[in-house]
Amino acid sequence: MRTLFQCLYFIVLFLSVSLSAFAKDTGDINLDTVVPKFIKTYCIACHDSENEKGDRDFEVLLADSKSPGYQHTLIEILDQLNLGEMPPKKKRKQPSNAERRLVVEKITDYLIEVDQSKAAHSTVLRRLTRYEYNNTMRDLLGVHPDSSDATAEFPADVNVHGFVNVGENQVLSSYQLQHYMKAARRYLDQALVFDQAKANIQKLKFSAKHFNSKKLANGGVTYRVISKNQRYVDIGHGQPDESAPTYAKNFTNKGVSQDGYYRISIKAEAVGRKHNYDPKIFRSDPNQPLKMGVWHVPDKHLLDKSSSEGRVFISALELEDNVANVYGMTVWMPKGSIPYVHWINGESIKSVMKKVQRKYHRETMSLSQTDIDRLVEQGKKAPTRPRKPSVVLSDVYEGPRIRLYGMHIEGPLNEQWPPKNHRNIVGDVIKASEVNISKVFVSFARKAFRRPVSKTEVAHYINYTQGLIKEGHDHAEAIKLGLAAILTSPRFLFMAEGDAQNNKLLDEYELASRLSYTLWSSMPDDILLNKAAKGTLSDPSVLKAETLRLLQDERSKAFTQHFVNAWLRLDKLGTMPPGSKLYRRYYFDRLEAAMRTETEKFFDHILFTNKPLVHFIAGNYSFLNDNLAKHYGVAGEFDESFKLVALPKELRRGGLLGHASILTASANGIDTSPVLRGVWMLESMLGTPPSPPPPDIPPIEPDLRGTKTIRDQLAKHRSSDACSVCHNKIDPWGGALEYFDPIGSLRTNYAGRSKKGVKKQKKRGPIIDGSGELSTGELVNHEGDLKIALYKRQALFSRNLIAKLLTYSTGREMTYRDQAEIGRMVKQLDDSGNGMQDLLHQVVASDIFHQR
Repeated sequence: MRTLFQCLYFIVLFLSVSLSAFAKDTGDINLDTVVPKFIKTYCIACHDSENEKGDRDFEVLLADSKSPGYQHTLIEILDQLNLGEMPPKKKRKQPSNAERRLVVEKITDYLIEVDQSKAAHSTVLRRLTRYEYNNTMRDLLGVHPDSSDATAEFPADVNVHGFVNVGENQVLSSYQLQHYMKAARRYLDQALVFDQAKANIQKLKFSAKHFNSKKLANGGVTYRVISKNQRYVDIGHGQPDESAPTYAKNFTNKGVSQDGYYRISIKAEAVGRKHNYDPKIFRSDPNQPLKMGVWHVPDKHLLDKSSSEGRVFISALELEDNVANVYGMTVWMPKGSIPYVHWINGESIKSVMKKVQRKYHRETMSLSQTDIDRLVEQGKKAPTRPRKPSVVLSDVYEGPRIRLYGMHIEGPLNEQWPPKNHRNIVGDVIKASEVNISKVFVSFARKAFRRPVSKTEVAHYINYTQGLIKEGHDHAEAIKLGLAAILTSPRFLFMAEGDAQNNKLLDEYELASRLSYTLWSSMPDDILLNKAAKGTLSDPSVLKAETLRLLQDERSKAFTQHFVNAWLRLDKLGTMPPGSKLYRRYYFDRLEAAMRTETEKFFDHILFTNKPLVHFIAGNYSFLNDNLAKHYGVAGEFDESFKLVALPKELRRGGLLGHASILTASANGIDTSPVLRGVWMLESMLGTPPSPPPPDIPPIEPDLRGTKTIRDQLAKHRSSDACSVCHNKIDPWGGALEYFDPIGSLRTNYAGRSKKGVKKQKKRGPIIDGSGELSTGELVNHEGDLKIALYKRQALFSRNLIAKLLTYSTGREMTYRDQAEIGRMVKQLDDSGNGMQDLLHQVVASDIFHQR
């Protein structure tokens, strides 16, 4: 095995090397003289060695084309000219449109030539990302990474501006290669059932007495009490990420008997949602049904109070008031898994129960001798109530709780034996000693390598496996080791995408993989590979039909999830979570997951209905569930599921700029920042990200005392010439979004401070002023004005979206040699109506998509 690891590692190391020995000397490339003349005429007055506004000195640029940052500065100039923000319209002489277009053309030509000279002979392999690896294992082996993830210990994929599939930045260490081998073995153990008999279906029944509970409760931290007749368990505590789950306690040492699908049935009802207690005591919304969350854990240690990572969420069930119903679900669970439930939108019982007890049920409270002595000292009669009252809180409590009657588990539900995943790998053979290793390995390698392979090409895997058997290894173990070696091969872990030196055009099989990993984040299926084998996939009509087919498949959810995550930087959502005390509803209503789902469904709708791209900017609808509707203030009947909703104009939620996911991801968890949101606007919506700040410029720290608004702090920050130029471009784009707080709630004032001497009562903070002026002279006051500004820049928006999608699909960042074709696609898209699905088809049909 050590030899195998070493061979695989050095193969990957060799294939990962960039070959750039033959790159052309960029010193041979000259910038057209039109550009320096333009800079002298319109730019140098503000950006010379004396002024250096924005820390930019163009005199160096004009003097020496080999100076550090020369090309980067040209890129910055190009971005500002495209945006129309430079030269400043109020202060400086303006070039004509013809002059501007000519300079843009000449700079672009120069950058393209430089880019081509640098990358002419470079080879950068692209490795499967963690999510691509898991999805591929799912489709290749029939395993369930969502329920049993073998990649949990993998190093994080390198993130480049939201994208984790950019080959140039990926690495593969020997440490990670060992994790790949372990993961392959774990998934193969799940998929193959060598020498095993079909398991009998278990029918497990757990009544109330089997669950972890107490017979009585006096209002302690845990309110989970079994009734006197042991018919049910009342669960009066619960939070979205509950630390005290309710489970069958005698089942935790074994869990389910085998990997497989299990049918879970739970009998439960909601009790006490409508009560006579003061509603201010409770955090739960009395108008919302009580919801029971259902999970399973692959290991009993994940039931501990301190555990949460690794628990697998199954469903949130809305319970009917005072009517016991049976709720059923079928779910795949690995061997040893234990299902559990809790009240997912319930109360943090410690504070709630004490308040209820003191205000309504003092007869249930125990009195210490100290309590009695204090009452006597106050001249009051010693209480006759005993120190340990006979009435306990659980007997008289009338507040909201879930009533659990029982749980049934039935499985594993194997319709055939051996199961489908085993048959897809080795056929109907159960005995490992009877497997035709050569035939199985050739067939398996074809699927794993995503193209035809000969017996000769996999001979070393066959010989390795047969050698292990001759040495006395168990047949099943040897076969799994051989298959694991295939699954750790560079031909599996890396994408085959053309030959940069001899043939940049993808062949049919490489095209099939690029298409499937774009839309499914997984391997091509047999239909796609068969079309590649016939040589018809590259036919434009066939490719378009296959694109539609893959989109209509359930697996295309991966495209929506991962592309939206990268494009809109939703990878940042949850990395700087808001304070749990200030923004309690964010956690209590599980808003983070709802926010992400809203944006994904919004994208899906625009894609599948081929809506014009302007809907991303100003679409007056979205997809909401009950918690998100409440967060936005949208009236209507909602539940856990998401539905299409028309958004009233006064709610100011139309388009992506009203999505709480984006407003939360572009905040810092403490408060909002026009800088963060302005950078997001320029990067994600317009594709013109600002340069990073100079290293000697300190960051802006939020004023937690509330004595200054962020606007005041930015005004002071901009007083520095080194800061003003950049912030004048960035801040107005983000400042107009200040009307939304760190979790996307609409507001008119900043949060205030507590009044002196008054507990829990806050005065309102300063009034928000979102006004600003873009570098083009356009005035913006709120997000509505930003949408108008974006609408005027539709070509930039389209160009950026195309470039982001090409980056996602090809695994490389777009460069200036790609701009001509991207520009052609923008024009073609505009001519066809700017539909999102049309854009996708153009990307798939483009030369960029079809080339290395």
